[in-house]
Amino acid sequence: MSLYRTVRSFIGRNFVRPFEDYCAVNRPELYEKIFYNFRHTTRREDLGDVFYLQVNGYDDFVQLKREKDFALKVPLDYVAPPVKLKVAAVVHIFYPELAAELKALLLNIPCAVDVFISTTSPEKRASIEKTFNDFDKGRVVVRVFANRGRDIAPAFVGFRDIYGDYDACVHLHSKKSPHAERRLSGWREHLYGKLLGSREVVGGILNILAVEKVGVVFPQYYAPIRVSINWGENYLATKNFLHGLGIDIDNRHLIEFPAGSMFWFKPQALAPLLNCPLTFDDFPEERGQVDGTTAHAIERAFLFIAEAAGYTWIKIDGTGLTSSSQAELTANIERARHSVLKRY
Repeated sequence: MSLYRTVRSFIGRNFVRPFEDYCAVNRPELYEKIFYNFRHTTRREDLGDVFYLQVNGYDDFVQLKREKDFALKVPLDYVAPPVKLKVAAVVHIFYPELAAELKALLLNIPCAVDVFISTTSPEKRASIEKTFNDFDKGRVVVRVFANRGRDIAPAFVGFRDIYGDYDACVHLHSKKSPHAERRLSGWREHLYGKLLGSREVVGGILNILAVEKVGVVFPQYYAPIRVSINWGENYLATKNFLHGLGIDIDNRHLIEFPAGSMFWFKPQALAPLLNCPLTFDDFPEERGQVDGTTAHAIERAFLFIAEAAGYTWIKIDGTGLTSSSQAELTANIERARHSVLKRY
């Protein structure tokens, strides 16, 4: 290695990357300005509530402004009546050591819940079944699938037969981020807490889902990954996948998605996905990919699919729009609505 490359590697490893990780976690606005826009953005066009960006090496995309990024506060600030929804949890557990953590979260669902778990080996299934042996809120089904498509293929191919029996589902997985452990170390806890952190959290989400037109509920973005809410290497794959479902998009459609692919949904809202002839063979073999796979494309397609099916989607946060009554909740759902199918 040349002296120049040695010095560059030393500076990057010991100074630049630690500062980048610090900004991503603690100062996301600096991270966006220094480590993202300066590297990638060639043109920024102000379109009112969004920016249209040209990005070197990527397809152009529309980015929602932070101040317009409405989310609903959950738990709700009033005692909402319990809703009568038949609920399922669809959970991919690649890391069985996280099974107990997931089980504890599922116990926060304030009603009966059937749990459908996927994993990748008989040995893992045995460990998971032992952990869930005393789960008493509903039945537990564990299936073993090929290690393809991460959490997406097992949920929407392997378990596509179960959704007709349920009004609402939560999609979860045993998330780890070995490619960026320092920067994303709190992402799993963020997603778990926003979706299943307490009975009050889940009760608020179920009340939102009880509104007829709401089809998907997902957490506000974890701060270090907000700058990554873009097409990346996935625009053409997502466009082609959606075209196969009869949904056409272009690169001036807003890209938002449940980053980390954990969210609550009504099966009817994802019917075009559940009814399509997708198989495990449509997903590449697992090689530790961090972007550009069929699973990454489908992750970015969820909200387009829900809107095309006639539903809206809502983001939730602990500090979002406050709802102190059912009437205010209904009004806030209207205020918090955005559309990925709206072309800017």
